[in-house]
Amino acid sequence: MKATTLLSLLFIVPGFVCAQKTGTTFRNTKDSSANYYVTVEPVGTPKGLLVLLPGFGELPESAYVETELPKEATQRGLVTAIITLQQGWQSFYIDEASQQTIGEVIREIQDRYKLAGKKLYLGGFSLGGSGAVRYAERASAHAALPKPNAVFAGDPPLDFVRFYEAALHQRKYGKVAVAVNEASFLIDRMDKEFGGPPTRKFSQYVALAPYCRADTMNSNADLLKNMPIRLISEPDLVWQLTERNRDLYDLNTIDCVGLINYLRTTGNMNAVFVPTSGKGYRKQQKNRNPHSWSIIDPKETLDWLMHF
Repeated sequence: MKATTLLSLLFIVPGFVCAQKTGTTFRNTKDSSANYYVTVEPVGTPKGLLVLLPGFGELPESAYVETELPKEATQRGLVTAIITLQQGWQSFYIDEASQQTIGEVIREIQDRYKLAGKKLYLGGFSLGGSGAVRYAERASAHAALPKPNAVFAGDPPLDFVRFYEAALHQRKYGKVAVAVNEASFLIDRMDKEFGGPPTRKFSQYVALAPYCRADTMNSNADLLKNMPIRLISEPDLVWQLTERNRDLYDLNTIDCVGLINYLRTTGNMNAVFVPTSGKGYRKQQKNRNPHSWSIIDPKETLDWLMHF
């Protein structure tokens, strides 16, 4: 697919020591709402590529405001690309079409910036993080796909059997409208993506989900045995109880700990779980929320990534 860059400019961001060049590339020039990516270029010859996947309901421009990962990556000589897929803010990331597009876009950016053979790092937030982990699995299984040197994710749902059951529980017993509405929406979306609930389509959940505790074969998780992976989550139980009527079974923290624990039992000592406290804050909404980009510390994350 021919991509066209419609915006490219130099500007100074407070805190940057130098100008950074940014651009927005629309892969379909007839649609500016989906299937595009925002790139942030370092000064000089790039050392590698950092690809970020926004959360569900989020476009690259929003992620750019919420996290300073592009700033940190630029200072370290990496090109950063924040991408959105065919369904834009509604992209589910772990489905086959989304996964195929992630690989295509990575290759496209690598070719554009002449990054073949250089470091590739992949990360995301929420469902974008789910997509990043799932892509790392697929790239480990298929030599033709660009393979990340390391992957990270901020509070991603990974076990979609658990995620579905948690949404059902929230829809039935929840008392906070925003949480109940979100649960109902996600149930409908998972029914669409997986073809029904886990009780009827368990094999589909095992095939697409990055991790499934009920999968005794650990089919997808095993693909990460040699992949450096860092999962970050902020399990603020008081906030979840008072603001969303959620308990531990509702939190993505369970999935993150479960996957990391399994990988470490297989010998992957580069599988890391990072719990945070008091860091979750959404800049644009100006409110406290432990499920936020801000739990991913840019400096610590880039320090860790660039070991690999």
